[in-house]
Amino acid sequence: MATPEERNERIEEAKKLLEELAAQKATSLARTEELSRDINFSDAVPSFEEMLDIAKQLNQRSIDRLAHNQIIQIITACTNLKNLINRVKEFTLNQNTPADVCKSIIQEVKNAYDAIMEPLTVPLAFTATQATDYAKIEREAKGYLATMKKEAEAFKKMLESYKVDAEKALQAVKDQAAEAGVATNAQIFLTDSENHAKTAKKWLTATILASIITLVVTVIFVLISFIYKPESTAVAIQYVVSKLILLSTLSFGIFWSARNYKSSKHNETLNKHRANALMTFRAFVEGSSDQQIKEAILLQAAQAAFVNRPTGFEVQEKESQTVNPVVEILGRSFAKPASS
Repeated sequence: MATPEERNERIEEAKKLLEELAAQKATSLARTEELSRDINFSDAVPSFEEMLDIAKQLNQRSIDRLAHNQIIQIITACTNLKNLINRVKEFTLNQNTPADVCKSIIQEVKNAYDAIMEPLTVPLAFTATQATDYAKIEREAKGYLATMKKEAEAFKKMLESYKVDAEKALQAVKDQAAEAGVATNAQIFLTDSENHAKTAKKWLTATILASIITLVVTVIFVLISFIYKPESTAVAIQYVVSKLILLSTLSFGIFWSARNYKSSKHNETLNKHRANALMTFRAFVEGSSDQQIKEAILLQAAQAAFVNRPTGFEVQEKESQTVNPVVEILGRSFAKPASS
Protein backbone atom coordinates (compact mmCIF):
# COMPACT_ATOMS: atom_id res chain seq x y z
CA MET A 1 0.00 0.00 0.00
CA ALA A 2 1.47 3.32 -1.09
CA THR A 3 1.99 6.23 1.25
CA PRO A 4 0.42 9.62 0.51
CA GLU A 5 3.81 10.97 -0.54
CA GLU A 6 4.37 8.13 -3.01
CA ARG A 7 0.85 8.56 -4.35
CA ASN A 8 1.38 12.28 -4.91
CA GLU A 9 4.67 11.59 -6.71
CA ARG A 10 2.95 9.12 -9.01
CA ILE A 11 0.13 11.61 -9.69
CA GLU A 12 2.65 14.31 -10.65
CA GLU A 13 4.51 11.85 -12.84
CA ALA A 14 1.27 10.82 -14.58
CA LYS A 15 0.28 14.46 -15.10
CA LYS A 16 3.67 15.24 -16.63
CA LEU A 17 3.41 12.31 -19.05
CA LEU A 18 -0.15 13.26 -20.03
CA GLU A 19 0.93 16.84 -20.60
CA GLU A 20 3.80 15.73 -22.87
CA LEU A 21 1.51 13.44 -24.88
CA ALA A 22 -1.19 16.15 -25.15
CA ALA A 23 1.38 18.44 -26.78
CA GLN A 24 2.31 15.82 -29.36
CA LYS A 25 0.79 16.07 -32.86
CA ALA A 26 0.02 12.71 -34.49
CA THR A 27 0.42 14.07 -38.03
CA SER A 28 4.05 14.99 -37.36
CA LEU A 29 4.85 11.33 -36.69
CA ALA A 30 4.26 10.35 -40.33
CA ARG A 31 7.74 11.75 -41.27
CA THR A 32 6.98 11.56 -44.98
CA GLU A 33 9.22 14.52 -45.79
CA GLU A 34 12.13 13.43 -43.59
CA LEU A 35 12.26 9.81 -44.75
CA SER A 36 10.94 8.83 -48.20
CA ARG A 37 7.74 8.33 -50.11
CA ASP A 38 7.85 4.52 -49.65
CA ILE A 39 9.34 4.30 -46.17
CA ASN A 40 7.42 6.40 -43.61
CA PHE A 41 4.99 6.03 -40.71
CA SER A 42 1.82 7.44 -42.32
CA ASP A 43 0.03 4.11 -41.72
CA ALA A 44 0.58 4.48 -37.96
CA VAL A 45 -0.85 8.00 -37.78
CA PRO A 46 -4.55 6.91 -37.31
CA SER A 47 -3.58 4.72 -34.32
CA PHE A 48 -1.47 7.50 -32.83
CA GLU A 49 -4.37 9.97 -33.26
CA GLU A 50 -6.82 7.78 -31.34
CA MET A 51 -4.38 7.04 -28.48
CA LEU A 52 -3.19 10.65 -28.20
CA ASP A 53 -6.80 11.88 -28.24
CA ILE A 54 -7.54 9.85 -25.08
CA ALA A 55 -4.41 11.19 -23.46
CA LYS A 56 -5.40 14.78 -24.34
CA GLN A 57 -8.87 14.32 -22.85
CA LEU A 58 -7.47 12.77 -19.66
CA ASN A 59 -4.96 15.63 -19.39
CA GLN A 60 -7.88 18.05 -19.10
CA ARG A 61 -9.40 16.14 -16.18
CA SER A 62 -8.39 15.95 -12.52
CA ILE A 63 -6.82 12.56 -11.64
CA ASP A 64 -6.17 13.42 -7.99
CA ARG A 65 -9.00 11.14 -6.75
CA LEU A 66 -7.92 8.06 -8.70
CA ALA A 67 -6.62 5.00 -6.90
CA HIS A 68 -2.87 4.34 -6.75
CA ASN A 69 -3.12 1.30 -9.01
CA GLN A 70 -4.99 3.31 -11.62
CA ILE A 71 -2.28 6.01 -11.48
CA ILE A 72 0.36 3.33 -12.04
CA GLN A 73 -1.60 1.97 -15.02
CA ILE A 74 -1.81 5.48 -16.50
CA ILE A 75 1.94 5.94 -16.09
CA THR A 76 2.63 2.54 -17.69
CA ALA A 77 0.31 3.19 -20.65
CA CYS A 78 1.68 6.71 -21.20
CA THR A 79 5.27 5.45 -20.94
CA ASN A 80 4.61 2.72 -23.54
CA LEU A 81 2.98 5.26 -25.87
CA LYS A 82 5.88 7.68 -25.35
CA ASN A 83 8.39 4.90 -26.15
CA LEU A 84 6.60 4.12 -29.40
CA ILE A 85 6.66 7.81 -30.33
CA ASN A 86 10.38 7.96 -29.55
CA ARG A 87 11.04 4.90 -31.69
CA VAL A 88 9.28 6.57 -34.59
CA LYS A 89 11.21 9.81 -34.08
CA GLU A 90 14.58 8.02 -33.76
CA PHE A 91 14.12 5.84 -36.84
CA THR A 92 16.63 6.47 -39.65
CA LEU A 93 17.21 5.05 -43.10
CA ASN A 94 20.91 4.36 -42.33
CA GLN A 95 20.44 0.78 -41.19
CA ASN A 96 19.96 -2.68 -42.60
CA THR A 97 16.53 -3.30 -44.21
CA PRO A 98 14.96 0.01 -43.10
CA ALA A 99 11.68 -0.84 -44.80
CA ASP A 100 11.26 -4.01 -42.72
CA VAL A 101 12.12 -2.14 -39.52
CA CYS A 102 9.59 0.60 -40.38
CA LYS A 103 6.84 -1.94 -41.01
CA SER A 104 7.71 -3.68 -37.74
CA ILE A 105 7.37 -0.46 -35.75
CA ILE A 106 4.04 0.34 -37.46
CA GLN A 107 2.75 -3.10 -36.55
CA GLU A 108 3.85 -2.63 -32.93
CA VAL A 109 1.94 0.67 -32.80
CA LYS A 110 -1.23 -0.98 -34.09
CA ASN A 111 -0.85 -3.97 -31.74
CA ALA A 112 -0.27 -1.71 -28.72
CA TYR A 113 -3.65 -0.02 -29.12
CA ASP A 114 -5.58 -2.21 -26.64
CA ALA A 115 -2.77 -2.31 -24.06
CA ILE A 116 -2.52 1.49 -24.03
CA MET A 117 -6.19 2.42 -24.38
CA GLU A 118 -7.65 0.11 -21.72
CA PRO A 119 -5.80 1.67 -18.73
CA LEU A 120 -6.77 5.15 -19.89
CA THR A 121 -10.48 4.74 -20.72
CA VAL A 122 -11.63 3.70 -17.22
CA PRO A 123 -10.00 6.73 -15.48
CA LEU A 124 -11.36 8.91 -18.28
CA ALA A 125 -14.91 7.69 -17.58
CA PHE A 126 -14.49 8.20 -13.81
CA THR A 127 -13.10 11.70 -14.15
CA ALA A 128 -15.96 12.58 -16.51
CA THR A 129 -18.49 11.83 -13.77
CA GLN A 130 -16.46 13.92 -11.33
CA ALA A 131 -16.27 16.82 -13.76
CA THR A 132 -20.04 16.84 -14.19
CA ASP A 133 -21.91 18.96 -11.66
CA TYR A 134 -25.27 17.19 -11.55
CA ALA A 135 -26.63 19.59 -8.95
CA LYS A 136 -25.80 22.49 -11.25
CA ILE A 137 -27.45 20.68 -14.16
CA GLU A 138 -30.56 20.13 -12.04
CA ARG A 139 -30.65 23.77 -11.00
CA GLU A 140 -30.24 24.90 -14.60
CA ALA A 141 -32.92 22.47 -15.74
CA LYS A 142 -35.35 23.83 -13.14
CA GLY A 143 -34.45 27.37 -14.18
CA TYR A 144 -35.03 26.53 -17.83
CA LEU A 145 -38.36 24.91 -16.94
CA ALA A 146 -39.52 27.99 -15.04
CA THR A 147 -38.37 30.21 -17.90
CA MET A 148 -40.18 28.04 -20.43
CA LYS A 149 -43.37 28.22 -18.37
CA LYS A 150 -43.13 32.01 -18.25
CA GLU A 151 -42.39 32.18 -21.96
CA ALA A 152 -45.29 29.82 -22.69
CA GLU A 153 -47.66 31.95 -20.61
CA ALA A 154 -46.44 35.12 -22.30
CA PHE A 155 -46.77 33.44 -25.70
CA LYS A 156 -50.30 32.35 -24.83
CA LYS A 157 -51.25 35.91 -23.87
CA MET A 158 -49.64 37.20 -27.04
CA LEU A 159 -51.64 34.70 -29.13
CA GLU A 160 -54.85 35.75 -27.40
CA SER A 161 -54.00 39.39 -28.11
CA TYR A 162 -53.27 38.54 -31.74
CA LYS A 163 -56.55 36.64 -31.91
CA VAL A 164 -58.50 39.65 -30.66
CA ASP A 165 -56.65 41.93 -33.09
CA ALA A 166 -57.28 39.49 -35.94
CA GLU A 167 -61.00 39.35 -35.13
CA LYS A 168 -61.13 43.16 -35.03
CA ALA A 169 -59.25 43.36 -38.31
CA LEU A 170 -61.59 40.80 -39.87
CA GLN A 171 -64.64 42.71 -38.67
CA ALA A 172 -63.11 45.93 -40.01
CA VAL A 173 -62.53 44.27 -43.37
CA LYS A 174 -66.12 43.04 -43.42
CA ASP A 175 -67.40 46.51 -42.51
CA GLN A 176 -65.17 48.09 -45.13
CA ALA A 177 -66.36 45.60 -47.74
CA ALA A 178 -69.97 46.30 -46.84
CA GLU A 179 -69.41 50.06 -46.99
CA ALA A 180 -67.56 49.70 -50.30
CA GLY A 181 -70.47 47.69 -51.66
CA VAL A 182 -72.91 50.30 -50.48
CA ALA A 183 -70.86 53.09 -52.09
CA THR A 184 -70.65 51.14 -55.35
CA ASN A 185 -74.42 50.60 -55.40
CA ALA A 186 -74.94 54.30 -54.70
CA GLN A 187 -72.90 55.18 -57.77
CA ILE A 188 -74.91 52.69 -59.84
CA PHE A 189 -78.20 54.26 -58.74
CA LEU A 190 -76.82 57.76 -59.32
CA THR A 191 -75.72 56.86 -62.86
CA ASP A 192 -79.11 55.30 -63.56
CA SER A 193 -80.83 58.45 -62.23
CA GLU A 194 -78.80 60.62 -64.59
CA ASN A 195 -79.74 58.39 -67.53
CA HIS A 196 -83.43 58.63 -66.64
CA ALA A 197 -83.09 62.43 -66.33
CA LYS A 198 -81.73 62.61 -69.89
CA THR A 199 -84.55 60.37 -71.10
CA ALA A 200 -87.14 62.50 -69.26
CA LYS A 201 -85.85 65.63 -71.02
CA LYS A 202 -86.28 63.92 -74.40
CA TRP A 203 -89.85 62.87 -73.58
CA LEU A 204 -90.62 66.37 -72.26
CA THR A 205 -89.39 67.82 -75.55
CA ALA A 206 -91.50 65.27 -77.44
CA THR A 207 -94.55 66.17 -75.34
CA ILE A 208 -94.09 69.90 -75.99
CA LEU A 209 -93.64 69.35 -79.73
CA ALA A 210 -96.69 67.08 -79.90
CA SER A 211 -98.74 69.65 -77.98
CA ILE A 212 -97.63 72.47 -80.29
CA ILE A 213 -98.39 70.43 -83.39
CA THR A 214 -101.81 69.47 -82.01
CA LEU A 215 -102.55 73.09 -81.13
CA VAL A 216 -101.52 74.30 -84.60
CA VAL A 217 -103.59 71.61 -86.31
CA THR A 218 -106.60 72.44 -84.12
CA VAL A 219 -106.35 76.15 -84.94
CA ILE A 220 -106.05 75.36 -88.64
CA PHE A 221 -109.11 73.10 -88.46
CA VAL A 222 -111.08 75.86 -86.69
CA LEU A 223 -110.12 78.42 -89.32
CA ILE A 224 -110.97 76.03 -92.15
CA SER A 225 -114.39 75.41 -90.63
CA PHE A 226 -115.25 79.06 -91.24
CA ILE A 227 -114.15 78.92 -94.87
CA TYR A 228 -114.87 75.39 -96.09
CA LYS A 229 -118.51 74.32 -96.60
CA PRO A 230 -119.15 70.61 -97.32
CA GLU A 231 -121.24 69.91 -100.39
CA SER A 232 -123.22 67.08 -98.85
CA THR A 233 -123.81 65.29 -95.59
CA ALA A 234 -121.55 62.38 -96.59
CA VAL A 235 -118.70 64.71 -97.37
CA ALA A 236 -119.27 66.50 -94.06
CA ILE A 237 -119.19 63.20 -92.15
CA GLN A 238 -115.98 62.14 -93.92
CA TYR A 239 -114.46 65.55 -93.24
CA VAL A 240 -115.33 65.44 -89.52
CA VAL A 241 -114.16 61.82 -89.08
CA SER A 242 -110.78 62.56 -90.73
CA LYS A 243 -110.33 65.52 -88.40
CA LEU A 244 -111.25 63.40 -85.37
CA ILE A 245 -108.80 60.65 -86.39
CA LEU A 246 -105.96 63.14 -86.87
CA LEU A 247 -106.70 64.95 -83.61
CA SER A 248 -107.02 61.61 -81.76
CA THR A 249 -103.63 60.51 -83.09
CA LEU A 250 -102.02 63.76 -82.05
CA SER A 251 -103.71 63.57 -78.64
CA PHE A 252 -102.46 60.01 -78.19
CA GLY A 253 -98.93 61.21 -79.02
CA ILE A 254 -99.24 63.88 -76.34
CA PHE A 255 -100.55 61.33 -73.83
CA TRP A 256 -97.84 58.77 -74.65
CA SER A 257 -95.00 61.30 -74.45
CA ALA A 258 -96.32 62.75 -71.20
CA ARG A 259 -96.68 59.28 -69.69
CA ASN A 260 -93.13 58.29 -70.60
CA TYR A 261 -91.93 61.64 -69.24
CA LYS A 262 -93.62 60.94 -65.90
CA SER A 263 -92.21 57.41 -65.81
CA SER A 264 -88.66 58.65 -66.51
CA LYS A 265 -88.98 61.38 -63.89
CA HIS A 266 -90.30 58.78 -61.46
CA ASN A 267 -87.28 56.53 -62.04
CA GLU A 268 -84.93 59.52 -61.89
CA THR A 269 -86.26 60.67 -58.54
CA LEU A 270 -86.44 57.15 -57.11
CA ASN A 271 -82.84 56.25 -58.06
CA LYS A 272 -81.56 59.57 -56.82
CA HIS A 273 -83.30 58.94 -53.51
CA ARG A 274 -81.67 55.51 -53.31
CA ALA A 275 -78.24 56.97 -54.11
CA ASN A 276 -78.61 59.67 -51.45
CA ALA A 277 -79.69 57.10 -48.86
CA LEU A 278 -76.73 54.85 -49.60
CA MET A 279 -74.19 57.67 -49.73
CA THR A 280 -75.20 58.79 -46.22
CA PHE A 281 -74.91 55.22 -44.93
CA ARG A 282 -71.24 55.61 -43.87
CA ALA A 283 -71.96 58.71 -41.77
CA PHE A 284 -74.66 56.91 -39.78
CA VAL A 285 -72.58 53.76 -39.31
CA GLU A 286 -69.48 55.62 -38.12
CA GLY A 287 -71.60 57.63 -35.72
CA SER A 288 -72.50 54.54 -33.67
CA SER A 289 -70.38 51.89 -31.93
CA ASP A 290 -73.25 49.46 -31.23
CA GLN A 291 -73.20 46.50 -33.61
CA GLN A 292 -76.97 46.03 -33.43
CA ILE A 293 -77.55 49.66 -34.40
CA LYS A 294 -75.14 49.25 -37.32
CA GLU A 295 -77.05 46.18 -38.47
CA ALA A 296 -80.32 48.11 -38.20
CA ILE A 297 -78.87 50.92 -40.32
CA LEU A 298 -77.69 48.36 -42.85
CA LEU A 299 -81.20 46.91 -43.06
CA GLN A 300 -82.65 50.36 -43.59
CA ALA A 301 -80.06 51.06 -46.29
CA ALA A 302 -81.10 47.85 -48.03
CA GLN A 303 -84.73 48.91 -47.72
CA ALA A 304 -83.93 52.28 -49.28
CA ALA A 305 -82.13 50.54 -52.14
CA PHE A 306 -84.62 47.83 -53.02
CA VAL A 307 -88.07 49.05 -51.93
CA ASN A 308 -90.14 51.39 -54.12
CA ARG A 309 -90.86 54.85 -52.74
CA PRO A 310 -93.68 57.28 -53.62
CA THR A 311 -92.39 60.11 -55.81
CA GLY A 312 -95.60 61.87 -56.88
CA PHE A 313 -95.17 61.05 -60.56
CA GLU A 314 -97.20 57.84 -60.48
CA VAL A 315 -100.96 57.47 -59.89
CA GLN A 316 -102.10 55.71 -56.69
CA GLU A 317 -98.56 55.23 -55.37
CA LYS A 318 -98.26 53.26 -52.17
CA GLU A 319 -95.09 52.74 -50.16
CA SER A 320 -94.32 49.08 -49.73
CA GLN A 321 -92.58 47.81 -46.62
CA THR A 322 -90.65 44.57 -46.84
CA VAL A 323 -88.04 45.18 -44.12
CA ASN A 324 -88.80 45.91 -40.48
CA PRO A 325 -88.56 49.65 -39.71
CA VAL A 326 -85.49 51.00 -38.01
CA VAL A 327 -87.51 52.15 -35.03
CA GLU A 328 -88.72 48.61 -34.38
CA ILE A 329 -85.21 47.16 -34.76
CA LEU A 330 -83.65 49.77 -32.49
CA GLY A 331 -86.44 49.22 -29.99
CA ARG A 332 -85.60 45.54 -29.79
CA SER A 333 -81.87 46.25 -29.50
CA PHE A 334 -82.47 48.67 -26.61
CA ALA A 335 -84.99 46.37 -24.96
CA LYS A 336 -82.48 43.53 -24.63
CA PRO A 337 -80.00 45.43 -22.43
CA ALA A 338 -82.87 46.84 -20.35
CA SER A 339 -84.36 43.40 -19.69
CA SER A 340 -80.98 41.87 -18.93
